[in-house]
Amino acid sequence: MARMHGLFDATVGDLIRRRCSWRTFTNQALTSEHRELMQKFIDGLEPAPFANRIRVKVFDEPAAKGGIKGTYGVIRGASTFLVGAAPQGPQSLEDFGYVFEEVLLRATDLGLGTCWMGGTFSRTVFGERIGLGPSEVVPAISPVGYRADRRGSVDALFRFSAGSAKRKPWQDLFFQQDFKTPLTSAEAGAFTEPLEMVRLAPSAANKQPWRLITDGEAWHFLLERTSGFSALWSVDLQRIDMGIAMCHFELCAREAGLKGHWESRVPGLILPKRYEYSISWVREG
Repeated sequence: MARMHGLFDATVGDLIRRRCSWRTFTNQALTSEHRELMQKFIDGLEPAPFANRIRVKVFDEPAAKGGIKGTYGVIRGASTFLVGAAPQGPQSLEDFGYVFEEVLLRATDLGLGTCWMGGTFSRTVFGERIGLGPSEVVPAISPVGYRADRRGSVDALFRFSAGSAKRKPWQDLFFQQDFKTPLTSAEAGAFTEPLEMVRLAPSAANKQPWRLITDGEAWHFLLERTSGFSALWSVDLQRIDMGIAMCHFELCAREAGLKGHWESRVPGLILPKRYEYSISWVREG
């Protein structure tokens, strides 16, 4: 089934373009108004595309001497965090990426700073904060709050080393009929904006693993694995990245009045090396 979504104040495309990772904050905890608005949005989230139960909690974590506990000195000045939990099971990480990105876009909508953190935090510390169940995992967290006027040195180094402002060109990401025929923005027609928002999506170490191919009836989402990358982390961050891409695509498609639904429809193609099929968005009408 197609999912419905709560409305943001700004357009989805504007929020995606505005959102960026921020690790340096002012030490001010969220105001009661912002906390209530964030909690209301989280409480109103509809089921994830694959129907896994994703939990997201807003909580305060005052800075201690030497930095924020459990963030290894990467985050400075944040007093409030978003922490999420997902069940261990099929496609749960894709669902987590989808839902958590929705929450971060709402924070951006409210003028708050955030930062996807999938590796540089203690899952033990933040698991305690959310009351992690025996069959759950904390795939990622994010500070949420008021950005400092300037990035700290660690923040600037992370952004530079990851090449966060750079994105792969269309011809590397989007295809039609086969993987030898790139799809241009001119050929994408009404889907130009949803695809561009996929291109601009954040990803672990900026690897941008999503690849989309269309047969005219559906958009097939595929993951191009980065060799050896998954072995570095305790959760599969590239599956989370696929959920973020799904979120951007569907939110923008819905906003543009394009109808469709998620469905397992493996394309009849020989997939390139390191490619894995994820899901398809099938057009309606």
